[in-house]
Amino acid sequence: MKRKLLYPALLLLVLFLIWLSDEGSEPLVLKGTDLEQQEGVSDYTGVIGIDETAQYYGLFARTDDYVLNKGTYSIRLEYSATADENILEVWDNGTRIAQWFPDSTAGAEQTKDFVFTLDKDSQQLHIRVYFSGTGSLTLRTLSLVPEGSFYNDARFLAALAVLLILTAMLLDGYWKRHPVSRERKLTLLILAGLCLYASTPLFIQSFKQTDDICYHLLRIEGIKDGMLDGQFPVVIYPEALSGNGYLNSMYPYLFLYIPAFLRLFGVSLALSYKFLIVLANVATVALTWKAFRLMAASRYACLLGTALYILLPYRFTNIYARGALGETLAMTFLPIVIAGFYLVLVGNHKKWPWLVLGFTGLVESHVLSTAYMALIFAVCCLFFIRALLREKRWLSLLKAAGLTAVLNLWFLVPFLYFYLKENLYTKALDWSGFAEYSINASFLLDTFHTNDYRFLSLGLPVLGLAAVCVLWIFVEKKAERAEVDRAELSLWDERNGFLTFLFWAACALTFLVTGYFGSKKLTELVPVLETAFRTIQFPWRLLAPAGILFIFAGAIWLSGSRVLRPYRSLIFAFLVGVNLLTCLNQPYNQNNFAYLDYDDTTTVGHQDKIIGIPKSDATVIYPYEWRIDALTDDKLTAELQLSDAQKVTVTGYEKKGTSAVLTYQTEEEGQYVDFPIQKYLGYRAEDENGNELKISYGNNYRIRVLLTAGGEHTIRVFYSQPAGFRISQAVSLFGLLGCIAYAVRRKRDEKRSAALA
Repeated sequence: MKRKLLYPALLLLVLFLIWLSDEGSEPLVLKGTDLEQQEGVSDYTGVIGIDETAQYYGLFARTDDYVLNKGTYSIRLEYSATADENILEVWDNGTRIAQWFPDSTAGAEQTKDFVFTLDKDSQQLHIRVYFSGTGSLTLRTLSLVPEGSFYNDARFLAALAVLLILTAMLLDGYWKRHPVSRERKLTLLILAGLCLYASTPLFIQSFKQTDDICYHLLRIEGIKDGMLDGQFPVVIYPEALSGNGYLNSMYPYLFLYIPAFLRLFGVSLALSYKFLIVLANVATVALTWKAFRLMAASRYACLLGTALYILLPYRFTNIYARGALGETLAMTFLPIVIAGFYLVLVGNHKKWPWLVLGFTGLVESHVLSTAYMALIFAVCCLFFIRALLREKRWLSLLKAAGLTAVLNLWFLVPFLYFYLKENLYTKALDWSGFAEYSINASFLLDTFHTNDYRFLSLGLPVLGLAAVCVLWIFVEKKAERAEVDRAELSLWDERNGFLTFLFWAACALTFLVTGYFGSKKLTELVPVLETAFRTIQFPWRLLAPAGILFIFAGAIWLSGSRVLRPYRSLIFAFLVGVNLLTCLNQPYNQNNFAYLDYDDTTTVGHQDKIIGIPKSDATVIYPYEWRIDALTDDKLTAELQLSDAQKVTVTGYEKKGTSAVLTYQTEEEGQYVDFPIQKYLGYRAEDENGNELKISYGNNYRIRVLLTAGGEHTIRVFYSQPAGFRISQAVSLFGLLGCIAYAVRRKRDEKRSAALA
């Protein structure tokens, strides 16, 4: 009875705490000194000011860029002014959407609201204050006030709390009806603890900026905007580049639908991204544990390997320093790829679908990770060619490759189509920092420091497992083999041969990362290798496969080592304990506190939840390689461009997402219009009668359409996915449905067989 009351009481407590911390409806209050001030003076109270003695007029101050959902908002100014000519403006994605002239207050401080409405979600909205150059202007605070709420994080967290506590109740009830051992419960708690511990850097009020996070946040917003535009799958980000659009198909994006769907329901961009990282941590723990189990590893090896991999220093670098979301998601599936090849080459090759799962996860996460894992295990297959030819294991490998291709056609076809046929600026990818970014071998041991989460290393525990591998190969292997039964010797040799390959492959990858490799000299001798190095770009990317290969071989051999058996518990505690320190590398700074200043009314996280896409002067928000022929920002415009404004009259124009409708009149043949849309493959144009109109490259690669003379006409430009895209999507969908149907049928047959037995 007490336990039945515990869960509802816990749920009520959690919901109450979520309600207490909800700031979604709170105004965003900015002091004058919180703004980007262009001219004038400020004081210690946060007030900024300017007067005519500065001999300046123009932009006085502006806010950061904000991500806002569509709706009505108020700008609340606490200011004083002695002139009426000052200007307050709202800009969204390069276009001014609202303007006011605040009244003079005759030098007295007043508070006034200015209301504006967004008819669509905004990615880069900011507020500007202009000084007229006459009189004086002081600004104490600028507040942004939502009519409803900025975001719905509290509702999402409440729903998540209900789901988690309901799951706990059901699990508790299941364990009562079907008792499980204390060991299994302990294992589950340890794995849950690892998920939580690996996610602790996310539990800060602020939103930590990392190297590449701006691009991935843009991708999430772009996919959300694309779905609102009616696209599925999303090919074009409709609001990108001042509405000119940007290509989505060149980077795997399946898992980004998770945060994108949350954004559709009003969850903040910051929480949506953090939730995806938490899911990645949970999936990494679950799949790593399963991968070890598929390789018949002991519970000791499973726990050790899972703990060391989830806390791998380079994995923390990808998440919390580089913001390399694609590589982070790819690392989730590396263990399953290893286990899948083990099953096909050595184990039960009828379980080849695990290899499909692993490679599908890689393809849908990071193309480069897919390429290097395919290359590593292509070499592995050559070493195990005799095993492949036995028992038709090669057929299982072909089945896995074929089904992987089918399930991922929906992504691969558009990717290859645009890469090979579109006029993209792929030269931006044609560089290599392989030699310049190679690391000193001594830094491979770097495990913890008090700076940040930037580790370009394997860490002491992983190299400790490498030492265990050396011990096994050169000391224990021969003695252990002598004690194996003759009937099991072949399987023992193949299993250890596979682990030996993992070890030596990890050694080779680690050597490639270091400065001792001499890649510069090698490319001079063998120029063709320059292509491979340009593709990899940064050698330390190879730390991910090197780390997991060392972990698999070392953890499994350690669990079976007779020499180290008396010290296994101590070794486990040392290796895992040292790796736990990777979470402690956050320096002391203002992010340690929930509030930035003592008089703030909201936490630092409140602004970070609506802050726009982070960028600096050196940041290219939308990378040039997927723009048409390196279209630069200074060439962008959100306006129509007419061949001759004197000869063409625009009577109506509306652009929404990837579609635009123009109504015009012209009496002269040969006139044209350039729409503010990048001319990617797939765009079409029709007249008022539905007749196809020819489109071509216009000024700066925008869509150009010739106008029809005589009377009033209409042009509708829209994006339509090519038939090949739709066919590939249908093939992948039917392939997925077939897999599900087969799995359900097989499960049903197994139950029937068990019942008959």
